[in-house]
Amino acid sequence: MKVRNERRVTVGFITLALLTALLAPPVVQAQEPVKVGFIYPDAGTFAQPGLDMRDGFLLYWGQVGNKAGGRAVELLLENKGTAKADEGLTKARKLVERDKVHILGGVISTPVAYALRTYVVEKNMPTVIMNAGADGITQKQKSDYMFRSAFANSDSSHPLGEWAYKQGYRKAVIMAMDFGAGYEQIGGFARTFIEAGGQIIQEIYTPLATADYAPYLASIKREADVVAVFYAGAAALRFVNQYAEFGLKGKIPLIGKGFLADEVILPKQGDNAVGIVTSLHWSAALDAPANKRFLEAYAAKYKRPATTYAEQGYVGAQMIAQALEAVKGNVENREAFLAALRKVEVDAPRGKVKLDAYHNPIHPIYIRKVEKKGNELQNTVIATYPSTSQFWKWGPDAYLAMPPYAEMKGKWAK
Repeated sequence: MKVRNERRVTVGFITLALLTALLAPPVVQAQEPVKVGFIYPDAGTFAQPGLDMRDGFLLYWGQVGNKAGGRAVELLLENKGTAKADEGLTKARKLVERDKVHILGGVISTPVAYALRTYVVEKNMPTVIMNAGADGITQKQKSDYMFRSAFANSDSSHPLGEWAYKQGYRKAVIMAMDFGAGYEQIGGFARTFIEAGGQIIQEIYTPLATADYAPYLASIKREADVVAVFYAGAAALRFVNQYAEFGLKGKIPLIGKGFLADEVILPKQGDNAVGIVTSLHWSAALDAPANKRFLEAYAAKYKRPATTYAEQGYVGAQMIAQALEAVKGNVENREAFLAALRKVEVDAPRGKVKLDAYHNPIHPIYIRKVEKKGNELQNTVIATYPSTSQFWKWGPDAYLAMPPYAEMKGKWAK
């Protein structure tokens, strides 16, 4: 009997152990990090914008401990010598095919964004563009895989054209860097300025590597009552300084896209920039709690002021993190992650940001004027266009039925 009892007890324990094992939750294996690949230039005209975009991106991830959705996030940075399209595509291939990233981000220039589109669609690779404003990426070439934390090239151009006409300007000369972004950035201004009743009397496009703008400045028609431009990075620094040196400052007002007087180059432009009016989705002078926190954190970490490019990298990280939170870190479920990206709404330094059906931000656009406050220059906000869409006051169908801005180069002037 005793033996039988012991057997019963032993069998009971074994049965209980088996039931416990079957009913217990499975042991969770430590997940590998979510890998995010980031592409940026570190040389050439767009080197500083690239570095700023990178640092804004890194700032956010540092603030959240490189985690999102309960999962570690590993950042793989790929710098490249220039903003050339082939270099960007090579870096993307390396990140996707060798490093096995789950998400791509970064990208400064329009040519790189267009070059990447076919590839990321082929690889079903979620990609968040954090600067390149290539209009087509979130318009006629919209895909399920490409998103934007920054802007479409022409989205802040549209308010500027309307604003300029309201100031009494009637004859405008437009100037831009001679590549895709230049045509789109200045094209948005031209379209709304003309619609309002203004006239483009001259178009001037300058090569990307231009160091001496004197021949182009000399050709500006003096009957113009405003010169509207798109220049960015080192080109913006040179252009603004040479515009003043050539004697045009104070004679013909200079306006343009916000990159013309970005915070990182304002100190080097000095008094030459005072009075310039630009349009953009962000300004360091924005009096908002989220912006102040961002500015303070960026300055503390990098010992230099934040820029538009830094803010865009920061917002790109916010978007990715929010989508990862929504899927509880399960980025391997690509469809769910893409659906979460489409729904993101973030409290960005610039204000509220959400995406339209084409994956481009709907966000505030600010008209800013360079002013001197004490010994410092700032882009003071003088007008705000809230919740601005890349399609401006048209619906998507009506807007996309119009000729793209790249095709309008040389056709604005009358």
